[in-house]
Amino acid sequence: MSQASVTKGPRRADAQRNYELILAAARTAVAERGGNIVLEDIARDAGVGIGTLYRHFPTRQDLLEATFLNEALELKDRARALADETASLEALVGWLRLQMDFGAHGRSMGAAVMNAKHTEGSPIQTACLGMRDAGAVLLRRAQDDGLVREDIDMIDLLRLTHGIVLASEQARDNQRVDSMFELVIAGIRR
Repeated sequence: MSQASVTKGPRRADAQRNYELILAAARTAVAERGGNIVLEDIARDAGVGIGTLYRHFPTRQDLLEATFLNEALELKDRARALADETASLEALVGWLRLQMDFGAHGRSMGAAVMNAKHTEGSPIQTACLGMRDAGAVLLRRAQDDGLVREDIDMIDLLRLTHGIVLASEQARDNQRVDSMFELVIAGIRR
């Protein structure tokens, strides 16, 4: 998977490299610990000083939002790449699995960025809408191919997918997660 880069304007090459190292370390930390990340740990894991981290991300919230935004942009890019796949249902199912993976390792990050998701015109809201629209193309292709029911829409499908993540967050039973996901896929098939 290509890693989308989130920038607030042009940066020197070394500053951009540090920014990307910090984001990569934050993604790993969020996957392991949810939104309860420690900035000093992120800086250490990225191989940068804490001052460098604070120059890019003045607050923990800024880092969480940038990490979320980075993932949302990546999911949008993956949906666009999958839109060229010939097997429309498999492309949709594969993208929904990516959504579940993102939801599972972003555990409490979603709650931490909820305000930004609902702030009109914010970069996170714009990225989430773009991601959803790119996923809707996958859904429409599968519907046009007669493989998915016409009465399914992307918002409901994303809510179901994220609901599985929430319902199984404590259990961590991959077999149950797969069973619930397959039940959703069976329910949307034509």
